[in-house]
Amino acid sequence: MRQEEINKGSRLIQDIMGSTIKIEQEDVKDIPLAFLAVEDMKFHQSWKWLMPVVIKIEEDLGYPVLIKGKHCKIEADDSIFETEDETKMLAVWRTIVDFLDWHKDQ
Repeated sequence: MRQEEINKGSRLIQDIMGSTIKIEQEDVKDIPLAFLAVEDMKFHQSWKWLMPVVIKIEEDLGYPVLIKGKHCKIEADDSIFETEDETKMLAVWRTIVDFLDWHKDQ
C-alpha cells in the first residue's frame, strides 16, 4: 500500500471522526487526531484506531459493517462497498475508506 493511499484514507477517516477518537476503555487513552500529522495516523495498522471508526459508521451513520474472515462489506443505499484482502484489518480499512469516499459526496 502506498503512502498516498494511506494518507487519503486517514484524511477521510479524520473528517468523520473529528478532533479526537474517544476510546471507552479504562486502560486505553483517547487518540487526539487534531495534534497529529496525517502520516502519523495508524488507522491502517491498529484495531485500537480502526474499531472506533467501525462503531461510528454503524451507530452514528446507521450502516452495518459486516466483517467475516478477511472480508468486509458495507451496504449503503444502492451502493455496496466490499473488500477481500490479505488481512482482516486491510479488508476493513479499504472498505471503510471506499465507503467514506462515497459518503462525503452524499
